[in-house]
Amino acid sequence: MRCYGMIGASVLLAILALRTPPSVQAQANEIALHSGDRIVWIGSTLIEREPRYGYWELLLTSRFPDKNLSFRNLGWSGDTVWTESRGGFGSPADGFRKTKELIGALQPTLIFVCYGTNEAFAGPEGLARFRDGLKKLLDMLAQSKARLVIVTPPPMDYNRYIDRLATEDYNRSLALYASAMIEMAKTRNYPVVDLFSLMRPVSASHPRSDNGLHWTEVGYWESAQVFEHGLGLPPRTWELVISADGSVTKAEGTKVSKVQATPTRLRFELTDAMLPLPPHPRQWSAASDRQLVVRGLPPKSRWTLQIDGKTIVSATGAAWEKGVRFLGPEHQQTEALRQAIREKNELFFHRWRPQNDTYLFGFRKHEQGQNAKEVPMFEPLIEAQEKRIAQLRQPKKWTYELIQVAE
Repeated sequence: MRCYGMIGASVLLAILALRTPPSVQAQANEIALHSGDRIVWIGSTLIEREPRYGYWELLLTSRFPDKNLSFRNLGWSGDTVWTESRGGFGSPADGFRKTKELIGALQPTLIFVCYGTNEAFAGPEGLARFRDGLKKLLDMLAQSKARLVIVTPPPMDYNRYIDRLATEDYNRSLALYASAMIEMAKTRNYPVVDLFSLMRPVSASHPRSDNGLHWTEVGYWESAQVFEHGLGLPPRTWELVISADGSVTKAEGTKVSKVQATPTRLRFELTDAMLPLPPHPRQWSAASDRQLVVRGLPPKSRWTLQIDGKTIVSATGAAWEKGVRFLGPEHQQTEALRQAIREKNELFFHRWRPQNDTYLFGFRKHEQGQNAKEVPMFEPLIEAQEKRIAQLRQPKKWTYELIQVAE
């Protein structure tokens, strides 16, 4: 397990705020996810880069371990609602046609649509054209019979590359485009995840992006929990309050079984409802969402928590009385799940966007087109990775032991 060091109190407040976004920002309707959903993300750079880190997909996968959700990412850097980036050496019409064909092949049941970042640079003058392009795109996606969800782009953060006034000017333009997306969603009765309102611009002293627009791992980690909130999902909670005699006062987010209590040892088994949130990328253990409270221990005595025989943390009885936060093997399982998701997404990327596309399928396929038969060979690799994801997303049963340390 990683070693998580302390970071500043200002970052603490920012992270805790992200865990429980203000209720005034909550969405009006919860977006239902159904068992067996095939979920497709489509958009520009924000969407394309998410598989590098996998936090959005991780939180939805772990929250619903029994729903067998599967995800496919069709993000394309620099893309717009006219899909011209997807046309290769062809026209925007070619990009639109390719997108329609791919949507048909994937057969999604739910599509998240996120555009507007690039189009907003055209300012108010480009708004009417954007509306027309968005309408055409949504009409095409609706032909798949999938449920559609509109995701507005987040605002640009303040950064050292762009003047503050220019950033604010761009965000005013982006607000118009986000509003246009929300208005169109309302006319079609589509749910909305309004990242533009949920994600506030941050200063250059608290960077979560490379250049104000393109998020780093920190940006995706922070936005993932906000994204869950935007979906109308309740906050994740985990807390166990248990007494030294083995009586359980509170078990939130977990199920307790086989409790055994002696004067020097407290043993029980836990099975969580879902895997915990991943730790902050800046490596801060205090950000753990898991708190164990043990009441009735002698205040000055010292007790060590072991999970499946592995030492996790030691604290005094007084500290356990107040509650101790910790990172356990459950977090390791979360990280293993995230890595499996990242590997699956990379395989899918190479399946639908091979680096030598021009030689395999384009105008130079007369040179190496015979190798195009290898591209479908990614399919069994993707399927194998999804089986691994299905195993990792299931919470395990862990044996907790609180053992008194001999003085």
